[in-house]
Amino acid sequence: MRMGYRQIVVDGSPVGLRGLDELFVDLQAQGRTPQDEGLGVEIVTQMSKDNYIPYDARELFAAAFVREYAAYLARGEMGSGRQRGYGTWRGYPREQIPWYPTVNEDLCNGCGSCLKLCRTGVLGPTDGGKVRVADPFGCVVGCSSCANLCKPGAITFPARSILDAYPYKPPGR
Repeated sequence: MRMGYRQIVVDGSPVGLRGLDELFVDLQAQGRTPQDEGLGVEIVTQMSKDNYIPYDARELFAAAFVREYAAYLARGEMGSGRQRGYGTWRGYPREQIPWYPTVNEDLCNGCGSCLKLCRTGVLGPTDGGKVRVADPFGCVVGCSSCANLCKPGAITFPARSILDAYPYKPPGR
């Protein structure tokens, strides 16, 4: 069975994981809620089977998983996974291109300028009035307009040179 891929933010850094959507589907089918005792630890245990989770960071991952599961339920994904159809870039599946913003919540002042600018749904508001990365693969590869607009410098992107690792692949190859 092919596992989906999702990136989440753990302690301020993006982390790519396989199988998280499938696990969320199972948890939802079981009627589990983010408030369930020990849910974060349970998700860490399950995700450790197919992903590397540093032992010292398990609590951080547990909190991030519960937060992501709550967001998943709030969006009403209802088992649809993240199969939005991100397409390809230079012949590579978009989910393989590590181009997306990172938001430093400590620097974010909640002005919302980036939310008005970005129409692809990459960024979304938090309950606390700040900004978070809601859909990293919705980001247009090479675009960093939101970071350029962000006066407090809360939004960053990887070095543009990472895109050099993805030379154009003609269709069918």
